[in-house]
Amino acid sequence: MNDVQTGKPKLTPLDLGPLPVAQINGLLGLNLPAADTHFSVKAQQHARDRHPSAFELCRRYVGQIVSKPDYIGRAPDQADGFELIGEIPGEGAIILVAIKLRVDHMGRYIVASTYPIDRNKLERRLRKGFITPA
Repeated sequence: MNDVQTGKPKLTPLDLGPLPVAQINGLLGLNLPAADTHFSVKAQQHARDRHPSAFELCRRYVGQIVSKPDYIGRAPDQADGFELIGEIPGEGAIILVAIKLRVDHMGRYIVASTYPIDRNKLERRLRKGFITPA
């Protein structure tokens, strides 16, 4: 079903299941409480507006990456969130999922955005220690 005003596919909120907080806490030295992850329509619109050609690919795999990321990290300037990255070999894609550090008023972690990154960016983040294999 398409949105009448934009002609784009209608977006619905996505509940993505539990965030692997034990793994994230261990790698990032955090103390996040267990909670589910949510990708709101507003955040999906943001991701679609910023990366229109890759949005559907990212949306298709966001739940998989949240539940079983290949890499977990946090850039030094990333005070309010962290990132999960997944490699999707069948699609030839590397997808970053940005997640807010604090839970929302409903007790869920919020996906802030998702977008593809290239191999060079992945390797650079690994070299700088911003991300580590999960």
